[in-house]
Formats: sequence, structure tokens, C-alpha cells
Amino acid sequence: MELGRETRQGPQAAISKKQTTSSAQDAVPSSPADALKQSTATPSLLDEARHTQPTQPGADSETGSLQPAGLLHHAVTGGKFSLQNILSTGTTKDSETPENRASIPPGDPVQSGLVHVQVAQSLFGNFISILNPYICQLDPDLHSFNYVRRRSSFLMTAILAMAAKAFNPTVYDKLHDHAEDLLADSFRYGKKSTEIAQAMMILTYWKEPEDTRAWLSLGYVIRMAFDLGWHKLPVYKSLSTSAMSAVKQREIRNVERTWFVLFVYDRSMSFQTGKPWMIERDEFIEAIESWCRDPLATANDRFLGAFVTLRLLSSEVFKLLGPKPQGTSLRNLDSLLSIINGRIEEWKQRWTKAVDTSDQSCHPFLLRFYSTHLQLQLHSLPLSDILSRNEDEISMSLDMLWMNYSSAVGMLELIRSSKEWLYFAQDSLHVMTAYGAAFLVKFLFSAPDSIVRQVESKALNSIRDAAVAFSQQAAGEKSSCTLQAKFLDKLVSTVVERRRESVQEPNRTFRNEHTTDNFSTYPQYPMAETSYSAAPGSSNFERPTVSDAVPGPEADLYWLDPNGIDNTSWTEIFANAGFSLTDGTFCL
Repeated sequence: MELGRETRQGPQAAISKKQTTSSAQDAVPSSPADALKQSTATPSLLDEARHTQPTQPGADSETGSLQPAGLLHHAVTGGKFSLQNILSTGTTKDSETPENRASIPPGDPVQSGLVHVQVAQSLFGNFISILNPYICQLDPDLHSFNYVRRRSSFLMTAILAMAAKAFNPTVYDKLHDHAEDLLADSFRYGKKSTEIAQAMMILTYWKEPEDTRAWLSLGYVIRMAFDLGWHKLPVYKSLSTSAMSAVKQREIRNVERTWFVLFVYDRSMSFQTGKPWMIERDEFIEAIESWCRDPLATANDRFLGAFVTLRLLSSEVFKLLGPKPQGTSLRNLDSLLSIINGRIEEWKQRWTKAVDTSDQSCHPFLLRFYSTHLQLQLHSLPLSDILSRNEDEISMSLDMLWMNYSSAVGMLELIRSSKEWLYFAQDSLHVMTAYGAAFLVKFLFSAPDSIVRQVESKALNSIRDAAVAFSQQAAGEKSSCTLQAKFLDKLVSTVVERRRESVQEPNRTFRNEHTTDNFSTYPQYPMAETSYSAAPGSSNFERPTVSDAVPGPEADLYWLDPNGIDNTSWTEIFANAGFSLTDGTFCL
């Protein structure tokens, strides 16, 4: 299935760039430390690296455009939009010289006395080897301790703070506070760099439970990237035959990698929140597979490539699976979903072979988990329309109902069977897990009685098993694992309590119709392989064997009245369980 290409409209849609060459006087660095002595501004690196079209005579040397961005001082489009630069006469001295960048910048956490250098080195090493594979943010061959320390105190502090949260909580608070101070300083003075963008994203991956700034922070970083010109990155071309040093090549890939990460993050947040994304697909994004085959590509780069391609695959699909008119044929919808499932399975098989599959890698688990989550999210889009129809029409879509149920159960079973990767996982995994559990509960309240009777015990057991897996991580009281375990346990307890209350009301209306509550009004979070044994195409719902799913009589939920559970009630249920549907965060 060919997906429609996205296009960006506007006066700057077509842009040519100036072809530049390296100065013969530039020394070729042999190490990251030597590279710091040379100019590392993003535009010069990228222009030198990629073969671009020369500008036309009479047009601006930077953009070839007669628009304001093309005619005003070049610094305006280089991330320095200010009245002084617009009206510059060329006499202003640039303070960001190579000499200034060579020394350790102010705010260094070691020089500030926040952490001993040996502790800092240990935390840094743990971040690169254990945490970085989850987020694919840094290049282990470029980002050494000394390199990062000289490049950015903010990035260094963010790395140390997140590592301390997992490995050395005693120094976490002061490092995190210092990172927040450096963040405020960067924002206050409008500082922009690759390292600042990376630091801000790192702070959102393992944020405090009550922190709701991820969406705003991401938007700010993307705006920063636009200001640095990343949306105009030239299409990938191998640098392996270039005379440029390996360090400089890796610095170019560092910018490109950060833009790819932002693309994935942007699309994921859009799917989670229902808000529009900011980064459009273009030729640079679509060349991700060639970028992953570069000789300098790391295992993390290949894993990142898997998710860029997955977001390219899924973006347009969401538009096709939204609410449909009442007369829309469910058979046609089933055919579309079958095609989509085939594409996701092809993606899974292809990239499973490409990523690191060793026992020491978290990538196989994350690949399965995210792809199963995507299947759940995609299949849940038309589910509201299906459940609002009569029983006969619903019976024609058992495959779709089964795929939704088995995907949600599969996510939770992956949590149970892959518990060794949970302790260090970023927050998005916890939000996805909460979504899977929330979906199962909503499914039990909304599906027809004949289906609920056969699946509810398995669903509740899956939630409870996932809670046990998180509770076994020996994490701190405010950690995501501990909050997740409490949330899942409380969610099951809340459902069971509602059952008991209903049983005690003999005049309560039992389920005799399905709810028309819209599934899309509940949190939609980013995506993995179901481990449930039944085939997705099966229309036979076999009841799993359950010995102790919940206390009391057999845990059938089909008698609950869904009509008494509106959106406000659902918000209260999850708030009582410890999760905010509005903010997508755990409640303390």
C-alpha cells in the first residue's frame, strides 16, 4: 500500500544552498578534543559535507530566495534572529570563537562542586552503556566524557542527573536542580545548539512524575532546530570517501541523528495527545535507511532507523482509520486493517534482523513492545464505530475486536516476560503500559456480553501480572516502576470494587447493550508483538484458565452497566488509581 507523501507549502518550500569547501588552513582533528579547537557550527559542517546546488546569480547566497529570510543578514537564518543582526553593518564581533569553545564552559557540575569527577565519569559511563540505547540520542564513539564536558555543561549535567536517578540517587536532586537552572538560563538568553536540544530531550525521558512539560519542551526544541536550519538538512550522502576526519563526520551525523530523534518524538507525542505534529516528512527523513547503512552507523542508529520508518508507515494510516459514517462497510475496514497488519509484520521482521539481538540489548524487547502498541492504537481508532452498531454488525468484526484485545494483552505479557528491561525504561513505556491497561478495562465495559464473558479474566490477570513485574524492580517510592505497579493494582481493585457495588444493587440495569463512548477520547499513546497464543484472525474467543485472577466469585464483568460510566467517571476511576488522563502522568 502506497502512502501519500507529505509536502510543506510556503514561500520557502524550495531552497537551494551555497556550496562551500573546507579551508586549506583548517587542521584535520585526530580526536574529539582536537575537533573542539575548530569551528563546529552546524551550517559550515553540513555545507562542507553535502553536495548541494550553487545559488543563482542575483539571489541570496544562503537561501537563493527573495523572501525576507533570504535578503536579510545571514545571521538571522542561522539561529540569531534579533534586531541587531537584522540591522548589522558587519562590525559586530562574534563571541563564539573556537578559543572560547575549547575550555570547559561555565556551569560544569564537577567544577561547581556538585559531584566528584570519578563519580561523574562512572555515571556518564552508565548512561552511555545502559540508558542511551533506550533513546538512541548519543554516539558512544563521539560523546566521550571529556568531549561532552567541553561542549556543554547543560548536556553533561542532564546526562549525570538522569544517570544519578537510576544509579546514585544521593546526588540526583542537586544535579537535577542544576540542570533545571541551566535550562532556565538557556531559555532566558535564547541559547541554541545541538547539545542544548539533546539536553532538553534527555530531561523529558526520565522526568519527575508530576512534570507535565514534555509537550511544551518538545515544541521549544523543534523551534530551536528550525532556527538552526535542521529542516533544510541536505539529503543523506555517504561521507566515507571524504577527506574529512571521522570526528567531523560523526559531528555531522550527531546533528542528523538529533533531527531524526525529534521526528520520532514529534510523531509519537502527536499520536499520544491528538495534537498536530510539527516536523513534516521530506527527502532527508525518507533517506533514513541509507543513513543507517553508513559505515559510521551504530547499533543505536539502526534501532532509531526502525522507529523512523515505523512513524513514516503509521502517520498516514491514522487519517484512514478515523471515525467513519454510519453506512461505511465494516468489511472494507477489515480489508484495510489486514493490509496495515501485513505492513507492520513486514516492518517487524525486517528490522528485527537489523537491530542488536544480543541478550544484553533492550532493542528486541522495545521493538516488539512498540509494534504491538501501534497495532493496538491503530485498531482502536475504528472501534468506537464498531461498538456503536448492532450485535449482528459487531459479529462481522470479531477479527478486529480480537486484534484489539490480543494486542493490549500482548503488551502486558511482554512486560511480564521482559521484566529485566523495565527498571531503566524511559517514561513513554510506562505511559504506553498505562494505555494498554486502560484500554482493556474500557474494552471490558464496552464490548458485548458474549465476548466479555470469555476474555475478562485473562485481561485482569494480565494487568495484575504486569503490576507484579513492576513491583519486583526494587525501585524508589517515587520511581516510575513503583508508581506503575500501584496504578495497575489500584486499577484492578477499582474495577472489582465496582463489580461488588453493582452486585449489591439488585435493581441495577445489567448490560444489555454496548456503550457508544468514543475510544478516541481516552489517551492514545505511541506502540509491539503479541505473545497471546490465539491467532488474530480467529473468531473464537476461548476463555483462558484463571485460578486466582481476583478475589471473590469468578471475575465476570459483563453485568456492569456501561451507560453509567461517562468520560468524567472514567477520569475519576483513573485518578483514584493514580493516573491523570489529562496530563498522561502518574499522580503522587
